[in-house]
Amino acid sequence: MAVIEPWVSLPWAGPSAYYGVDAVGMVRRLESLGVAGVVQGDHLFVPTAPHTSPIAAMAAECLTVLTTVAAHSDRLGIATLVANVGIQHPLFLLRKFANLAVIHGGERIYAGLGAGWSRRGFEAIGVEMPAHRERLDRLEEAVRLARELFDEGSADLHGDHVVASELPLAPRPAVPPRLLLGGGSRRLLELAGRYADHLDLAPPAHRKSSNEFQRKLLTTTADLEDTAGATRDAASAAGRSGSHITFSVLMTNVVFCRESEIATQEDAICKALDLPPRRLADCPFVLVGEPQRMAEAIRERQDRMGLSWIVLPHDAAGRFCSEVVPLLT
Repeated sequence: MAVIEPWVSLPWAGPSAYYGVDAVGMVRRLESLGVAGVVQGDHLFVPTAPHTSPIAAMAAECLTVLTTVAAHSDRLGIATLVANVGIQHPLFLLRKFANLAVIHGGERIYAGLGAGWSRRGFEAIGVEMPAHRERLDRLEEAVRLARELFDEGSADLHGDHVVASELPLAPRPAVPPRLLLGGGSRRLLELAGRYADHLDLAPPAHRKSSNEFQRKLLTTTADLEDTAGATRDAASAAGRSGSHITFSVLMTNVVFCRESEIATQEDAICKALDLPPRRLADCPFVLVGEPQRMAEAIRERQDRMGLSWIVLPHDAAGRFCSEVVPLLT
């Protein structure tokens, strides 16, 4: 099995919130650590935990940040995790990804598309947030458009939400961007199986909570093992090879501590999200303990879920890459 790749999730407020305004310095640091790529979410506002104000600071624009990273690196991958197709015609996103692939090589570019889930983000610009089914219907049409444009170089699609009449993709990249989806609902997994190159694994629908942060802590490795399996099954049903879909997990917490401190640290993570104390060793979005313990957990999750990447919080990248990654090789 290949060594899992460390990717980094950039701060919601943009790289300057952590690395300062020196974009070149940021990229050089990430490259020196051995990071494989960076991801940035697409939200109008920085997501907040349950105990904080629902009115948050404005988030960085994801493609501006990622384009800057790509321009200063010859090898770092970039991915939106994920760009909201629910507010504008998806072509305006897709041609940006295609142009990035022309300039930097499609093997480095992951076009991450999503249905949008932040009601606050919709309402702030006077758009009523559609129901979940309608948002997924629109996402499906956007993903179909992406697949046609990236694979065929043109598209002709007349859906209920997305229309493209004999639309050419120009300039057409020699290697198209990789199509990335993120989610855990059965409908999303079916879409990923039929169309995606990569899936970022998210809590399954049966892990109920009004807050995404809480749902992640309630998720188990077995949950995501089932999710990855269902995606591969959907790919096979669509006549695709499930082995061609790669998987990642976006970590919420990476905490280095002594064995004797693990329970205290796990309790603190739960308390911060208004959850009762619980042990988190089987939560695939959390790593707590010494480097050897983290490496063992990652190997198990990679074996069970088929992970290709692990996406780290930006402030954990240095220590993880220097102390944990060598134990995985």
